[in-house]
Amino acid sequence: MDLVTILNNFKALGFTEYEGKVYLSLLRHHPSSAYKISKDSNVPHSRVYDITRRLIKKGYAISQGTNPEQYSPISPEELINSLKRDNARLTGELQTQLDSINFESDFDPVWNLSGKKEAIELCFELIESAEEEIYIGLWDEELRIFKDILQKRHNEGVKVYVLIYGDMELNFGNVFYHSIVNIGNVKANDPTLDLVIDSKVCITGNLGGSRACQAVWTRNKGLVESIEGYLIHDFFIAEIGKKFGNEIDKTFGRNLEKLRKKYDH
Repeated sequence: MDLVTILNNFKALGFTEYEGKVYLSLLRHHPSSAYKISKDSNVPHSRVYDITRRLIKKGYAISQGTNPEQYSPISPEELINSLKRDNARLTGELQTQLDSINFESDFDPVWNLSGKKEAIELCFELIESAEEEIYIGLWDEELRIFKDILQKRHNEGVKVYVLIYGDMELNFGNVFYHSIVNIGNVKANDPTLDLVIDSKVCITGNLGGSRACQAVWTRNKGLVESIEGYLIHDFFIAEIGKKFGNEIDKTFGRNLEKLRKKYDH
């Protein structure tokens, strides 16, 4: 057990160092007297009484009221659940308070995502936060990961627009297919993903394969509008292809092969 790391996590959640030490001591030995707690935790005996009282007041410990007074902790599971509830309440209150301030950002940074796992986790979080529209472009393999949550949001009334690189079928939302002919072996090596939520935030880039993940996310309006426009443009191409596919193929080659070669870099 890395005591320093655990105490730092306690501090980040609002505990003092002594509160963290006393709670950990109670986990190891309970019920326990103030003397035993002090001896085990190296918290001065003169402070243990105040610390245990604070933990009891917060609901993290209980007193059995014997002579000498004995203390026991709530279980780690109960502690974590309590912290989650407390922080959810506090962040909810803070959001309401901050939302009352008329704020216009003077900058919107672009954040790098460290890997596919982080990118997918953030996508799930953003998809869950959508209120009106979800635009997403991705390959079959990644679509299998997102299918259930996208259907869930569709069922909840959010408009879902999906651009699929592949042939996986969906029975919900607005679905468009992007041909993968003549665009190289991208699927196997560097699958891409583009996601725009409510025209407010986006994730874009490749998820890694033959090279490291190169995906970013941002609320920068210019980049969000650019990625949204890119997806909508591909929706247009997909619709036009369904209607005039043969004529387009005759002029520009299958999946615009002639144009791709012309502008290939």
